[in-house]
Amino acid sequence: MLKKLGKKARLLIMMISILGLMGCGSLNKIQANQIEEKLSEMYGGEFEVLALGNRFGTLTNDTVTARVKSKDLDMLFDVKMNTKGRIVADNFLARHIGIQVSNVLTKNIKDQGIEAKSYLAVLGGKDVKTLKINTSVPDYIKNYSPEYFAGFLILKEGTNYSGIKMVEAFQQTYQDYLSTTFHANVYIIAEEDYERCIRDLDNETVVHSDLFEEYIVISKFKLSVTSEGISKNENEVNNLLQGGK
Repeated sequence: MLKKLGKKARLLIMMISILGLMGCGSLNKIQANQIEEKLSEMYGGEFEVLALGNRFGTLTNDTVTARVKSKDLDMLFDVKMNTKGRIVADNFLARHIGIQVSNVLTKNIKDQGIEAKSYLAVLGGKDVKTLKINTSVPDYIKNYSPEYFAGFLILKEGTNYSGIKMVEAFQQTYQDYLSTTFHANVYIIAEEDYERCIRDLDNETVVHSDLFEEYIVISKFKLSVTSEGISKNENEVNNLLQGGK
């Protein structure tokens, strides 16, 4: 179609297209700067917007969504900003608490000689909007009363599996966090896929079961700890770790 137009017309169309792209880039930068500055005001520290999407400007959408990195905590999270430049939603504090709990479960599992990483989230409890960034997890639990923690525990195939060790690690984590219930979907990932799986999950702000379709899963099962104890005994866990059902 451009061939049928005159030279001046084609140049005009090209200039308009270039200016449109430049305008989009400028708008991205402005929105990113707004989000970064607002987050610094809210939480302190430095933030970097990695991606923008779901922009406002339609009849059904008056917000822009951003994936953001906290430079101080090396943590990814999601933010929504409205047309007035106000942050209307973010999961920064919830992610911060969830990662701290995940790190403890991961440590307790690794202390038992098992190569693993966990991704737990906070569910229920009081709104965390008033939570201070330097609040410890025990203080958070005392003051905000979360219902439970839940998420995923990823194990590497061929590690030192043991039902006794797994149960001990789960019970220790339960005790570490003031007897707060937690549930884990345990996935044993093939050795050749494990590092890629962990690397990919580290780049997610929310981990869900659909993501595991990309990897070779040797076994999967659920394990929970509540005030009534652990959901499976040592023999059951040991059997599941070996690929049983």
